[in-house]
Amino acid sequence: MLAEPLPHTSDIEKFAEDHERFARHTPSEISIVLRHLLQRRDMLTVTSGHGQIVTQLLEVDVRGARIVFDWGGVESDNRALLDARQLYFKGAPEGVRVEFTTSAALAVTHEGRQAFEVSFPGKLYQFQRREYFRVPAPVLDPFYAKGAFADGDAFRYEVHDLSLGGIALRMDTPRLAETETGTLFNDVVLHLGPGAALPVDLELVSPRTVTTPRGDVRYVVGFRFVQLSGAAESVLQRLITRMEAKRRSLSA
Repeated sequence: MLAEPLPHTSDIEKFAEDHERFARHTPSEISIVLRHLLQRRDMLTVTSGHGQIVTQLLEVDVRGARIVFDWGGVESDNRALLDARQLYFKGAPEGVRVEFTTSAALAVTHEGRQAFEVSFPGKLYQFQRREYFRVPAPVLDPFYAKGAFADGDAFRYEVHDLSLGGIALRMDTPRLAETETGTLFNDVVLHLGPGAALPVDLELVSPRTVTTPRGDVRYVVGFRFVQLSGAAESVLQRLITRMEAKRRSLSA
């Protein structure tokens, strides 16, 4: 595999300056963000040098400057985290990206179950603009969405891609692509694999037409989620993290 060319020093400095605008430095500032993650039970991805887990915060101890977070589902990844000298946390609560780095984790017991403990980060980044990581949906055994138009006609379209902010659907017929931007579709059910059916409300935002290499016309219509619940966001976060990990393993 060829390595990507290194950026110029000026590019690195500009990147650092841009990020620094979103940094939280004091324990009180950091604790506000962490408590918000805890209260909403937002999902976080924690990465070490040799693995990662998807987790939730269990306790934010401001006075002790420590964070307790849940044990992961894969034991080898848990052990990799314990062996790592540094951990990288990343999440997107309500679409607002949060990132921070901590020192090594300790294995602890929290309310009778295994957990990790780390010290407060020295710095936490909370990006004010909403950013969503988008992943392509599987082509084999595709995900799909079931709903209805305003006149009661039912539809069933395949999911093209998805993120915490919304989804795109693909189809052969133009009706949905010709629907007015801003149209709301309530009580749409996303079928995201075996046993995963997620009810959502959608707003149509970006219809477009694409042409396949064979010259066939297809339609891809983008939607944003309307008031996605915390539980639904957690389901999507876990799914997206799992899909991206699988994509990376296959590309490797």
